Amino acid sequence: MQLGEKDYRLAGLARLRESGLALDSDMFAGSVYLAGRAVESMLRALIWRNDSEVRTGRKSLDTGHDLRELLQRVSNLGVLADDEHREALAEAVQRLGRLWHNNMRFFHDDKLRSYWWQIKAIRGKRTLKQAADEYYESCSAIVKRCEALCQK
Repeated sequence: MQLGEKDYRLAGLARLRESGLALDSDMFAGSVYLAGRAVESMLRALIWRNDSEVRTGRKSLDTGHDLRELLQRVSNLGVLADDEHREALAEAVQRLGRLWHNNMRFFHDDKLRSYWWQIKAIRGKRTLKQAADEYYESCSAIVKRCEALCQK
């Protein structure tokens, strides 16, 4: 089954809502995974919308799950060229790309805590809940920005 811009966009919005519900229930690993998928979906929607070769099937959207690579494809398409928020968006995606990967779908909270401790996303008195809340807010901002770009 082929997916298109609308499918990726609506899925991104749905994954973000689901992430918020998981976060509200202190299900941190699930929340983080879903929020990352929301960002991935929205970046894919932007690629689909702006790459005629992808839309016509001449080029595959099979890019893997690297958020930074997806952002680079969006940027290469010129989508961000005139966007006043491009630097903030790029910075946020770079930061999230370091914290998220697709194999997080297999993480439980202790594994997430350990991983984020290892990469220094959690330090000192900063809790997993605080880090997950901040992560969710960053993903939410990216999803909203991508949604605005899709509406142009």
